[in-house]
Amino acid sequence: MKPFTFSGVLLVNILLSLFLGYKLDEWLNTTPIFIIFGLIYSVVGSIYILLHKANKHE
Repeated sequence: MKPFTFSGVLLVNILLSLFLGYKLDEWLNTTPIFIIFGLIYSVVGSIYILLHKANKHE
């Protein structure tokens, strides 16, 4: 995966998880638990995808 492609995927995942987490927290009147969980999930998922594709190309 090219560096610009990975950074674009990571950025889109983080922005989408921030938006969805914010809307869920707003709708359920909760603390920012969904924002935090979404950010952790998107970063870990993006790194997993990067490592998986890097190992596939070797």
